[in-house]
Amino acid sequence: MPKAPGRMLRHAANDQEVPRTMRRLTRRGVALGAAVGTVATFAVVGMGSVGAAISPASGPASASQYERKVTICHRTGSARNPFRTIRVSRNAVPAHLRHGDALGPCSTATFTMCHTTRHGGKATVKVRGARRVQRAMRRGDKLGKCKAKTKPQRGRQKGENQGRRKGPKK
Repeated sequence: MPKAPGRMLRHAANDQEVPRTMRRLTRRGVALGAAVGTVATFAVVGMGSVGAAISPASGPASASQYERKVTICHRTGSARNPFRTIRVSRNAVPAHLRHGDALGPCSTATFTMCHTTRHGGKATVKVRGARRVQRAMRRGDKLGKCKAKTKPQRGRQKGENQGRRKGPKK
């Protein structure tokens, strides 16, 4: 039985006849595949966001294990490696702060320094980061607050000519 010429099309690649219904199915398949792929992508992204909402936002579990530790920028006193980020007990923090250490990692720690100005004056400044502190120390600045100049007091000072006199009374 001969086929109607309007119902068949010739396929250009291999010179075979392909029914129009087959062509329509192929186009529908491509459109359906794209739609399914889009829905699947949104489903995966949605599951990722739900997972992020369920997981704790407080950081890694190891942080709660070491909650009694504090990160400080430790001043080592070494010429080659003068600062090092370490974690110490929170009970040891005051002692470290007394000898020039700063809270936080060395890259962001803030140090108090005594800066010598161009005209010979001194000013207490805050410097952020260990590298800037090293640079300032090479220029002659010192760690810690500037010492206030004290004026000499007139008259008797505390402890002077007090207590028992040696020798006869006049």
